[in-house]
Amino acid sequence: MMSRVDRFILSEALRTEVLVHLLDCAPNEGAGMIGAHSPQETDYGTIARAAVFVPGRNTDFSPTHYTMDPLDVIRAFRLFREQGLELGAIVHSHIASPATPSVTDVREWNYPEAMMMIASFAHQPPELRAWRIVEQDRLSRVQRIVIENG
Repeated sequence: MMSRVDRFILSEALRTEVLVHLLDCAPNEGAGMIGAHSPQETDYGTIARAAVFVPGRNTDFSPTHYTMDPLDVIRAFRLFREQGLELGAIVHSHIASPATPSVTDVREWNYPEAMMMIASFAHQPPELRAWRIVEQDRLSRVQRIVIENG
């Protein structure tokens, strides 16, 4: 389960692929999914390595909200299954706000087993952060996950 990961390894090539896709979606929010290898326990915590990015289309065509096209979601899960990967992260962009989950992001989060990755284009260079949402006492707590180059 990716939501228990302490560190997420993302190659520079995948990071660039993600950011280029999300920037191409502007002025609307972009979306996509990252497939990852199963998390591994190490002496330094639980780590997972990103393997593939599947770009998605935002059917809301909105600068402040996204719904990833269901056909893109199916395509991503099919590819992950074929490659023996797990859903690592659901990625989206914030055009003019920080790379932190909004109230809407938290409220509409439907994949507690995955990470939420947000790219902010509010400043340059863009910022990319990963988060997990943990339910505790019927409250949603947002915790940051370290993204490392790898």
